[in-house]
Amino acid sequence: MSGAGKSHALDTLEDRGFYILDNLPVPLFRQFIEFSGSTPAKYERTALLLDIDTRDKLAELNKVLDEIDPKRKLIKFVFLEATNETIVKRYSETRRPHPGFDSAKDKSLEDTIQRERSRLQPLREIASIVIDTSNLSVHELRRELGGFVDSLPFAPGKLMRVNFLSFGFKYGLPIDCDLVIDVRFLPNPHFVESLREKTGLEPVVRDYVLETAPAREFTKLYSELLAFLLPQYAFEGKSYLNIGVGCTGGQHRSVAIAEALQTLIDPKLYLVSVKHRDL
Repeated sequence: MSGAGKSHALDTLEDRGFYILDNLPVPLFRQFIEFSGSTPAKYERTALLLDIDTRDKLAELNKVLDEIDPKRKLIKFVFLEATNETIVKRYSETRRPHPGFDSAKDKSLEDTIQRERSRLQPLREIASIVIDTSNLSVHELRRELGGFVDSLPFAPGKLMRVNFLSFGFKYGLPIDCDLVIDVRFLPNPHFVESLREKTGLEPVVRDYVLETAPAREFTKLYSELLAFLLPQYAFEGKSYLNIGVGCTGGQHRSVAIAEALQTLIDPKLYLVSVKHRDL
């Protein structure tokens, strides 16, 4: 239904790896299905927001569905709705006109909403899931829809990206970090002449940093913290988590610690990467 959160739903599906088509006219639905079959790699997971503003278009859609997917195994419907009061309030707040308002038929916005509700009832009845968004936040809608998508046999299974970014504080904080770790409390290889010109990517520097008692304790405790935090961020729908690891120059300690921490994240649960800004 208009005003029930269609745009947020499309954003959620796009974030989960679906190809998105917004407001596809029903007469083009069959053509799209035939066209997408010739290039399945791109369109194997597609989310369509169909433009169904008349009962004739709904009947036409059902006819096509009965031909190409009579048991609804390949095509699933998500139906979003909300109470009349909620939709009226949302349109009042956005100050946008309802696309179905007809001054010849409707005395008020509620008349428009009720007319749309009646028209879409047959589609609601065949939906795989009906989500009432009246009392849902955007994040709750993402979780509700995401849970449904994850249950599908063709779910993309997109994982949250966890990236560790080493940097030097003397060159400034990165602007895109969600979390920042300061590892300047660790012994600095810069003051060891044989290590000064090397980096934290080299075994001799890595061992110098990581084999100290403070480094071992820190990586243990921080990995435990991440084991708690990462599922919470993923549950909230976060797609990308950037963790800054800083030392003075971004050459030794931050590099070694970032490399060590990324090995402690389970790659089956998250997409893990590491970058070094100031090497």
